[in-house]
Amino acid sequence: MAKTGKNMELPNETAPPKKCLFDRVAEYLDANDWRYTAHQESGYISMECRIAMASVRVVLTVTEGDRLNRILAFSVYPVFVPENRRAAVLAAMNEINFRLVSGCFEMDPADGQIRFRTLMESDADFTDPLLERVLNGNLATADRHFAALMAVMFAVAGQEGANELVTRPEGTTLQ
Repeated sequence: MAKTGKNMELPNETAPPKKCLFDRVAEYLDANDWRYTAHQESGYISMECRIAMASVRVVLTVTEGDRLNRILAFSVYPVFVPENRRAAVLAAMNEINFRLVSGCFEMDPADGQIRFRTLMESDADFTDPLLERVLNGNLATADRHFAALMAVMFAVAGQEGANELVTRPEGTTLQ
């Protein structure tokens, strides 16, 4: 082989250390001006978010696994369903859940707290568009069904009216 006189050594570059998923989520929230409280030792982030008719508490549970990473998002409604209205609200939530493609509404049987839950799993890095989809998708669905669930909870609508409220086409308003 002929000598070329060029140094064929590879540069001694080291890749920056990969951030843990929790730090990646916090970085995304910081870059998008979200105010939040990080509980890294417990693996979750919490924050208050304003939707059209209320403020909800959002909890993002971040889990890194050997094969899959997960972000579990909860939007927690600011009201508790009284015991005498829980069956009606659960029926309305079942109607909504049946039509959802992703996520589900759930109620804590002990106190009547309503939450909307979504999960995003990935075996690759969570990009900004994925993180946006997790958070904004969760909030949009919680917002879309808030008025209908409150109407059922406060007995503003009977069962037939409640079914109409929770099955209304997207983009229609309540009047």
